Amino acid sequence: MFPRRVLCGIQPSSVPHIGNYLGAIKKWIDLQNSGDNLIVMLADLHAVTIPREPDVLRKSVLETAASLIACGIDPKRSIIYRQSDLYHHTQLAWLLGTLTTVQKVAHIPTYKSKVKDESSIPLGLILYPVLQSADILLFKTTHLPIGEDQIPHLQLCTYMIEKFYHYYKQNIFPVPQMMATETNRIRSLRHPEQKMSKSDWEERSRIDIMDDEKIIREHVMKALTDFNAKISYDRQTRPGVTNLIDIYSGITNQPVETIVAEAEKENLNTGAFKKRLAQIIIEHFRSKRIEYLKLMDDRSHLLSILNEGRERAHEIADKTLNEVKHIMGFN
Repeated sequence: MFPRRVLCGIQPSSVPHIGNYLGAIKKWIDLQNSGDNLIVMLADLHAVTIPREPDVLRKSVLETAASLIACGIDPKRSIIYRQSDLYHHTQLAWLLGTLTTVQKVAHIPTYKSKVKDESSIPLGLILYPVLQSADILLFKTTHLPIGEDQIPHLQLCTYMIEKFYHYYKQNIFPVPQMMATETNRIRSLRHPEQKMSKSDWEERSRIDIMDDEKIIREHVMKALTDFNAKISYDRQTRPGVTNLIDIYSGITNQPVETIVAEAEKENLNTGAFKKRLAQIIIEHFRSKRIEYLKLMDDRSHLLSILNEGRERAHEIADKTLNEVKHIMGFN
């Protein structure tokens, strides 16, 4: 009944780090290249749950877009656009908001984890999950490549679909299916008990995918391991070394067992393994970084790509929103 359509969303927080790439972006590119109908949303509205510096936000949107395109998101095959360029997101979110309650949103774990002071909860934090459901339903999304932490958001979206049908007796939305990704797999280089994050104040904790060679080498060589010089894979007892093996596996597509066996055969210690990993990362992103710098150097071209994506996304979104408004009695 509904054509297969995959929605991928990313908050524009400048250049993505290698955890974003291996956990999500690489998967999106594989989906695109396998022929999927892919929509990539730069979720800048979600990025301002709390206010951000305007110039930083503008720059971050362009850096994220350039990174995705340089890595392989093809604007001719997929739609890539800025969320804020379509008013349809917020209007549909308002309409969907009539179908749920604050209590329902408050049960979402990611919402609860962000609430520091219950006497002063930002309204944007409450509306965030509703807007997320609107993002999904606006394109009649059938598949979502998301991590397990997003399951409660998907459940809220499904709940809203059911409520819409209950009130209006119209089955216009597909129930989106989760396509599991390993979004939390790559850990911090300095604190491997934590996931890699842009919010970590320690820059050596991560590798941004467009970092230059010197920074990549420095961050890999300074990655926290342990006093055992051998290469072995154990998340519990050797989280630092295991994290490096995971990165190696993600970049090369080699199984962990093969990587460990080769390291043992060549008698590599952690220092030698780090040097090899750094070179593999550098080579993998070398051409992508060149393309990224070209795109950032020609911002008018980059903006034209986003504008074209907006037009294509607008066509789909307009049809859905008008259908919803008609059913609800607005036109």
